[in-house]
Amino acid sequence: MAVPQGTTTKKRSPITLCAICCLALIVIVGLAILITWLAIKPKKIQYSIDEGWIRDYNLNNSRLTSTFNFVIRTYNPNNKAKIYYDRMDVTVYYRGQNVSYDDMDPFRQPKKNVTRLMYQKNTKDVVLSSDSAQHLKLERTGGQVDLDVKINAKIRFKVGVFKTRHYKLKVLCSPVVVNFSNDKRFQKTDCDVDY
Repeated sequence: MAVPQGTTTKKRSPITLCAICCLALIVIVGLAILITWLAIKPKKIQYSIDEGWIRDYNLNNSRLTSTFNFVIRTYNPNNKAKIYYDRMDVTVYYRGQNVSYDDMDPFRQPKKNVTRLMYQKNTKDVVLSSDSAQHLKLERTGGQVDLDVKINAKIRFKVGVFKTRHYKLKVLCSPVVVNFSNDKRFQKTDCDVDY
């Protein structure tokens, strides 16, 4: 059979076909991710320190012994995503020095939910620099102290039956003005959240 002049049949190479299939797959996956994101409309988690006080305070020879107490509030504003906290640790800093640390139990946060976490940690003989110890003595006479609270967590989102990969959640609450007694009024501190 003769092929009419001016027309040619060209076979595509297997490499070209493979490249076209890969490109089509990437476009389909990208569209699926975009549609899922638009359907979920993820909103940023919100954190604040709602209460804070120090008990059993003792500073002797630049060695700090005390109990730090915080009520940490976290709000999941998402309508369709639950949050799984697989790991969470809380660190308290005074003038850049770590004065208290504890890890929290794993928990699950439902959609549109406010969860309050109680942080209560006894610290003994935490060595402060002489400069920090001097400043802390001065602040103690005023009845309040400025602290920084940092939270690091490993979280996953769950939408329907699907769970996302782990994300590193970083929260900074600064400054948290804490009283040496829980009798005084506490000023809520909003936190910066990043993941």
